[in-house]
Amino acid sequence: MKVLVIPSWYPNGTDKLMGIYHKEYTYALTKMGIDVDMLFVYRQRLSNPIKYLFMKKREVDIEKTYRVYKIMMMDIEKISISLFVKNYIKKLDKLYNEYIKTNSKPDILHAEVTFPAGYAVCVLGKKYNIPVVVTEHSSGFIKYFNGKYEKYGKYVLENSKYTTVSDLMRNQIKDLKKDVDLIPNLVDTEFFHKKKKKHDGLNLVTVSAFRVGKGIEYLIEALSILIDKNIDVHLNIIGDGYLMNNYKDITTKFNMDNHITFYGQKTKEEISKILPNNDIFVIPSTYESFCIPGVEALASGLPIVSTRCYGPEEYIDNKCGEFCNIKDPKGLANAIIKVYKKLDKYDVEYLRKVADKYSYKKVCTDAIEIYNELLKTE
Repeated sequence: MKVLVIPSWYPNGTDKLMGIYHKEYTYALTKMGIDVDMLFVYRQRLSNPIKYLFMKKREVDIEKTYRVYKIMMMDIEKISISLFVKNYIKKLDKLYNEYIKTNSKPDILHAEVTFPAGYAVCVLGKKYNIPVVVTEHSSGFIKYFNGKYEKYGKYVLENSKYTTVSDLMRNQIKDLKKDVDLIPNLVDTEFFHKKKKKHDGLNLVTVSAFRVGKGIEYLIEALSILIDKNIDVHLNIIGDGYLMNNYKDITTKFNMDNHITFYGQKTKEEISKILPNNDIFVIPSTYESFCIPGVEALASGLPIVSTRCYGPEEYIDNKCGEFCNIKDPKGLANAIIKVYKKLDKYDVEYLRKVADKYSYKKVCTDAIEIYNELLKTE
């Protein structure tokens, strides 16, 4: 089977985590024996048109077991959505035709996110008679079915096998489409099966991109509450982003420089070695469509404290940790204390069993089944 993965996002620019999942999913498919490559239309923002003039307009990235074929375009969505869509489709069509000059025609086109890739891929799928799967990841994806995006979103629903990464998202769209399947985010869970290490005090850890909605500021405030309660606690923050300086300023404001370590961005291998040095994983976000690091934490044998930010509610039960309200530092601190008091009661094997529901083998097997069913009906 030949599959082309076509994401709306791909790690580029300053945010190296944006779209990282699509790379990991594509790589996982190849480990399952599927012939896969990726096509990506890279959109350069209008804020820096000079940069676009000197950019390579076509590139091929060689990944471990697949290739990423990229083509560049100016992002004029804010000026005219219709012109932006027309140009995006034109670029993707051109990239596709260049691709098949030296590669076989794909059996499946798999787009990641409804707009713009999902819509454009549906147009190409109809043009070249190739079945299309679309997987939605975006937390704000409902906007694609209302207002200025409505015609594009509904076209995708009518011309693809539509899937989401969570039951939450599937329920949000059930009134528009009944037969929505799940292709959840995946984790190489065995990679995180490291032996936990003993240490003094309470070590908290979180992994996050430093952008609006991740709630790191509430976690830092919750930490100050724990310190005021004379709890010997340290917070390890893994990640990077444009809010880094803001978080460091808040840390200094609460006099907690000795209680927080900013690790910066780390590789999966590095994260897998850091997690076992901690006791509790914390998700302080205001909204998550899934939250892959939470599953990585469970695979590492860590219980979780999470806000009720939707995505993590898919896999966290009362045997995995505790929930609290969003934007509530006091509630977050209290939930951490609850888990801390019964740390030795959490069954590491159970936590890892929950994580294994999202192993790359399980997720890819289910995805391949969707591909095969789609090919049977075409």
